[in-house]
Amino acid sequence: MSRLHRLRAELLADGKITEDEVEVIRRHIDEDGKLDLDDVKFLVELLSEARDVCPSFDELFFPVLKEVMLEDKRIAPDEQFYLLKMLYSDGQIRESEKRLLMELREEAEVVTPEFDALCREAMTAHPRNWNVGGR
Repeated sequence: MSRLHRLRAELLADGKITEDEVEVIRRHIDEDGKLDLDDVKFLVELLSEARDVCPSFDELFFPVLKEVMLEDKRIAPDEQFYLLKMLYSDGQIRESEKRLLMELREEAEVVTPEFDALCREAMTAHPRNWNVGGR
């Protein structure tokens, strides 16, 4: 098992991301000295798999997503995938997630029709108990 998978398994052993674990996460993403899409992927996977996250996780999570995604002043399709996963994989759309989307939309110099649609859908979706289709 790779180091990253081991770390994720350890952090999510109880299904929660606690205050103490946030510092471990911060050290991991700061390890190579630069934030990138791999860090976003790691954070989104943690959020998606956790049943509960502490407030300091959000304080780490949202600025990292924003910095990485706005680095080139646009939200690329691969970045949109992680936004979709953030929004829909845990069964709820939190107000903090909606705020992030609006900040990204306002600060991006290039907004694609797909990203605009993603934002519109998230803003109008019921915050819980929605259905994304299928059986």
